[in-house]
Amino acid sequence: MISEDTLLSDQVFQLNTFLWALEDLPENSLTRPVLRQAGYYLSSIGRPVIMPVDAHFVAALQSITGSADRSPCRPDLWIMHTSDHVVSLIELKARGFSSNSSNRRQALKLIAASSNLGPSLGEPDERPGHVLYATTSADANDLATTLKNLALELEAENAPATPTGVIGLSMETQGVALSSPIPSDLPEPAATAFAAPAIVLLHEDENDIQPLYFIPWIPGIEDSQDAELRSAGLRELTARVLTHALADIGQAQTPTTLSLDATTLLTRATFGVFDRWRDADRKQFSEAAAKIVERALTPVVTVRREAGSLLEVDLPTRETQDTAIDRLERADPADPKANLEATVGEPPTLFDNLNTDTT
Repeated sequence: MISEDTLLSDQVFQLNTFLWALEDLPENSLTRPVLRQAGYYLSSIGRPVIMPVDAHFVAALQSITGSADRSPCRPDLWIMHTSDHVVSLIELKARGFSSNSSNRRQALKLIAASSNLGPSLGEPDERPGHVLYATTSADANDLATTLKNLALELEAENAPATPTGVIGLSMETQGVALSSPIPSDLPEPAATAFAAPAIVLLHEDENDIQPLYFIPWIPGIEDSQDAELRSAGLRELTARVLTHALADIGQAQTPTTLSLDATTLLTRATFGVFDRWRDADRKQFSEAAAKIVERALTPVVTVRREAGSLLEVDLPTRETQDTAIDRLERADPADPKANLEATVGEPPTLFDNLNTDTT
């Protein structure tokens, strides 16, 4: 049994709670899209924030962080508003952190660079940003103080300091809620929405509070995620990828060579959300999904991975097709040698290196 605290601090749970809060849903839904109702919508996941190039910014960054590193930050969520020009960037954290933690440099870069998101969006005009961190409500107030202290450090160096705020996740009697310890720190539409705890995931009787996940698993959070939640997410997303591959193979008209794009499979497996995935691991994620299907089918049919995430499956006869279908139906998403974790974590092959996109 997963504890409430473990669930609320799980970044996959946090991500999916925010995604549901941004969905366009009917009034009588068991999930309340409080951000959508406030006028917000999802722009992207993991889009990079480009660092300014001027010498003063670089010098300020060097002075405060001890490094002039200008690599982009990639906040978890970019959300936009139907009328407010400000872009809200949401960074998910299992726990809060202090001004001296390992999160310091990333936070300072994000706060400094987000004052103008025009370059990051490819827009010629300035586009103001607002940096929001999300964590458990128990840590939200202290994290709000940390972010304000970091902003003061930037201002002391005459560097830009984007407005910051914190959104906390809590378990209320009615279900999972989003709120802010200091609503006035948020952009105005969000401040109104989170002036009091806003229930997103309703809890009814003995129903599992975990919603259907858009994204059941994300790479790179092994050190902070509960092992049971991680395994469940891996099984779920692997099963979805194989199910959609099964559907494509089952609908093919033999004889044929079927083309499968793992990026498309992931988009369908995440109800369209993967189309918004702009994080650095997008290509690796797609290639891992392709390898799952490739490994499942290779023992029984001819499969060629023509590019990182593209597969060609030879189906010369109906019997071959039936064999492929049977193979996918019997695949075990829990097998650690065959699921997404195994394929993401393995070193690249010569073939992968030859197909790396360097543009």
